[in-house]
Amino acid sequence: MNPPRTWRRTAAALMPAAVPALMVPVFRFTVRRFGKRRGYQAGFAAYWAVCWSVALVLAGRRRLVDLWHAPAAAPQGRALMWSILLIPPAGAIATELIPNARKAGPEAALAAVGIGVTNALAEEALWRGVPLAVFPDRKVQGWLWPSLGFTAWHLVPLAVRPHARGRWPVLLGAGLIGVGYGWAAQRSGSLLAVSIAHAATDSCGVRAARNAWLPQGPGRE
Repeated sequence: MNPPRTWRRTAAALMPAAVPALMVPVFRFTVRRFGKRRGYQAGFAAYWAVCWSVALVLAGRRRLVDLWHAPAAAPQGRALMWSILLIPPAGAIATELIPNARKAGPEAALAAVGIGVTNALAEEALWRGVPLAVFPDRKVQGWLWPSLGFTAWHLVPLAVRPHARGRWPVLLGAGLIGVGYGWAAQRSGSLLAVSIAHAATDSCGVRAARNAWLPQGPGRE
């Protein structure tokens, strides 16, 4: 049974600020409890659980499943939409996959796909699915505000494990995905295309999969 509509709208409006704020103490706790590397992994596991839990409560299971169906009609501006969808995966292939794939190895590549798909589906359910279900026609609450929250969330794991190229390229990429994929989801009324593109982008993170997720040698977390 869904919560009252006014409650859902209020909670969905607060969600983009509440989730990053919540995950700061969660990551601090997991790092303190399990160490930097395993705490990073545990923090992401908690984040994925939060994504799905909040999405199921605010969007509802049936509505959330329906959002992954292909749109009934092709949205207007298909050329622009395809460009927006393909830019992040193309950038990830050029900057992450190609330079690092050989050194990372096949095990890291497989891990990157598993982690990338897991992360992309959870994030699309929360950051695009909830706004699409609750604010389908609102530009601010249904698109721009969630995009800002999605970008801000990336500061939380970056505080635990900084990216090799610094935080700004990560935040820029997250911002492009947030704004672009939020627009594409709202325009199409579907999470299908954005989820595939997001999963392809995240699956290029072979270096992160090797360094942050695969077992390390003795004495390393």
